[in-house]
This record gives sequence, C-alpha cells and structure tokens, in this order.
Amino acid sequence: MSTLQRYLFNTALLLPPVMFIRDNFYSLYRVEGSSMEPALHHGDVLLVRKSDVLPHTMWKRWTSVAISYEEEGERQNAMRVMALDAQSGRPIGDWWTGRTYLNPPTIHQLGSIIIFRAPDAEKYPSSEYRVKRVVGLGGQLCRASDNFHRLERVPSFSLWVEGDNRGSNGNRSIDSTKYGAVCKNNVIGIAERIVWPPTRWGVLPCGTSSVPRSWWQ
Repeated sequence: MSTLQRYLFNTALLLPPVMFIRDNFYSLYRVEGSSMEPALHHGDVLLVRKSDVLPHTMWKRWTSVAISYEEEGERQNAMRVMALDAQSGRPIGDWWTGRTYLNPPTIHQLGSIIIFRAPDAEKYPSSEYRVKRVVGLGGQLCRASDNFHRLERVPSFSLWVEGDNRGSNGNRSIDSTKYGAVCKNNVIGIAERIVWPPTRWGVLPCGTSSVPRSWWQ
C-alpha cells in the first residue's frame, strides 16, 4: 500500500467518528458581530457542547445534596425546569444523545452562553445562528433589558436570551427582546470555551447580573 493510499485509508477510518462527535457532542462556532462584547469578540471561535457526554453524571449533580447556596439555587432551577419541560409535551431528542427523560436532558443554567437557530432566521439568512446569554428559564418571570417595566413569562421548554452588549441605545443585539423566547428545539449547544485566537483561550463561565433579572413565581 502506497503512502497516499495509506493516508486515504486512515482518513476514511477517522472521518465517521469525527463526524459523529461533531454532529452530536461537540462542534466549533465562529462569533459574528459585537452583540456579546466584552465576553466575546468578533472572530472568536468557540467550542460548543451539543449534549451531555455523561448525562447520568450530570443527573447526579442536580439530584445530590448541594454544598453551597449557589449550588442549591442551580439544583432547584434544574429540577423546576425539568418538571415543566416534561409537562410541555415537546419532543426532546434522540435517546442516545442524553436529551430525553430516559437519560436526563441537558440543563441550561442562568448566565450560560448558547448557540441557537434564530426564530427570525428566514428574515436574516446571513445570521441564521446566533450566540447569546441565557437570562431566563422556562417558567420564570424575566425583566427584559430594553424596558425594565417589561416583564415576560418565559414559556415552558424555552429560554429568554439576550446579548451582553446593549450599547448606549440598547439596540446592539437582536435577541429575545425583539423576537421573544427561544424554543429549546432550536438550541444547538452550550458554548464552553474560546479556542481561538490563542490569546483569548479560556473557559466561558456563567455570567449573571448582580441584580436578579429572572425569578420563579
């Protein structure tokens, strides 16, 4: 077998598992625009987790006893969201990706950054996929950033998402303040870290406001 044939053979062997991981567990996303500054800059490349690789490990995290006030808040949010999602009757996903109730689903936390297909994608086809921060969970009341007198009830199986960069006039981001909550079926995954450029390599922590923007009622 020649060197070229060996190279093509090895590539053919590696391609299916790489495509499987990209389609179901991890992929890359390039940030477009400035709506998420200063957390994300135009041109940043993100590592996006599409589903829980070890869903039962995550399930133990949400059902075990919390050791801090913050963990207890996250645990209570997770349990409420899962209960409301289960009652919504929405299709969750394939059994082997860890997104069904046979295997616990991916739980979105307040302040996490997600990639999703925009509800107005047909209107703006050049920016079909967006990156925003989760501000409200399904079932919560959320105070929209464009008008602090505006309260929105986030539907079950949905997320209220907004950009970090509101600008001087509050119009630097096209998000839930314009098109409402995003259905979880449109969510591609959770951005976990910046992988490019090397100078900005690092984990993306959950960022929440010092003043609560969403709550249960």
